[in-house]
Amino acid sequence: MSESLAPPFLAEPVIIEKSVAFITLGCKTNLLESSSLSERFVAMGYTLKAQDEPASLYVFNTCTVTERADAESRRLIRKLRRQNPDARIAVTGCYAQVNPDAFKPLGVDFVIGNNLKDHLPELVAEQYANYYADMNDGPLMLVDEFEKSRELVSPIGNYAGIARTRGSLKIQDGCDYKCTYCIIWKGRGPSRSLSVDALIAQVKRMVSEGFKDITITGINIGQYDHNGVDLSDLLKAMYTQIDGDYQLRLSSLDPLEVTDKLMNTIAASHGKIAPHIHLSSQSADDGVLKAMARRHHVKDLIYVCNRFKELMPSIAIGSDMIVGFPTESAEAFERSYAVIEHIPMHYLHVFRYSPRPGTPAAEMRPQVQDSIRKERATRLIALADRKKRAFFESHIGKVVSVLIEGHNAEEGYAEGITENYIRVRVMSNDLTSLPPNHRVSAKIETCTSSEYVTATPC
Repeated sequence: MSESLAPPFLAEPVIIEKSVAFITLGCKTNLLESSSLSERFVAMGYTLKAQDEPASLYVFNTCTVTERADAESRRLIRKLRRQNPDARIAVTGCYAQVNPDAFKPLGVDFVIGNNLKDHLPELVAEQYANYYADMNDGPLMLVDEFEKSRELVSPIGNYAGIARTRGSLKIQDGCDYKCTYCIIWKGRGPSRSLSVDALIAQVKRMVSEGFKDITITGINIGQYDHNGVDLSDLLKAMYTQIDGDYQLRLSSLDPLEVTDKLMNTIAASHGKIAPHIHLSSQSADDGVLKAMARRHHVKDLIYVCNRFKELMPSIAIGSDMIVGFPTESAEAFERSYAVIEHIPMHYLHVFRYSPRPGTPAAEMRPQVQDSIRKERATRLIALADRKKRAFFESHIGKVVSVLIEGHNAEEGYAEGITENYIRVRVMSNDLTSLPPNHRVSAKIETCTSSEYVTATPC
């Protein structure tokens, strides 16, 4: 449910031919897809530019998770069009899929839905010569319904990464659930999954290219199902068939889809699946969960957290939480707060509920006052900080493996993440010249914040 910050834009409208820049809002899947699309454009002869540099083509990969996200997309497009009147603008993403007509008055050239996002580079190139000459008829609109097939045959953004250290692998797209606050199921369509063989081939390729931390991602990875192979089966096939120095990391999971089978598979992976789980819980009160049309109950959340802790004592467990959801009474919030406080949950992503037009939740009554939403978010964020810091402090004196991602020569440390996603600064001048993508053993010494710990090399 995250939204990107507004990017900087050009001071003067300067155009460079056959160049492309991406402006991406929203989720990690959007970021992954933009990364993959940019590589495709480069392969077609385009020069990749930063979003604040002059380019002949700008691609907006939009988000529609909230009304604010919609407004931000429109604002940024208008600003870019004013500052760069000769550039071509292509809009894609969930907002383009759900409401393509919203972009007609904004002066864009292409509106391409998520269902055709995979073909965006070719569609732009095909139309470049004969369509760009006259845009008086408005943008080229290419938005169709999603196919009913459960197979993801041509996945956009199947994998991408930075500096060959941490990468992401998209295994499915879409979601079959219709939570009352969410419109993403309209923007992404039903759940579709990529084949096991194709995914294993991609992981092998990523490992051969040097990726050591690979996040398994999608819109709802717990719904992965390809010809009867579920997520647990897929993960087991991956770590039993693929050799090398790598670790798989799971993105967000619905608590109801975290079965005993899946938990046992993760625990039995001998470290090939990271001891790090993020749950899309959204609340820890049954009444609020029912209003959200979530499928799990509080007892399911409690069981999953406690069972994971039993199987993998060092596991880091996080969750998304929405506060101020319609009908959430003061008592409901206190019940949710108490559950979170007492279960092994180590960090939270806290969101204040924001009404999304077109969703049932926006019409629910009573709506919680914004001032109360802010107050509840402040309290829950404070609890999350305390729990995260306590988790960090429980590791003081322990030796951990740190995957180095960068360094700070001035302050004399190398920085990276542990298997259970603790950010570590390894204090050693000898490591400041160590390139990324190396693992080092380090002993955690201190914790002075909820952002990172400091350690010394072993």
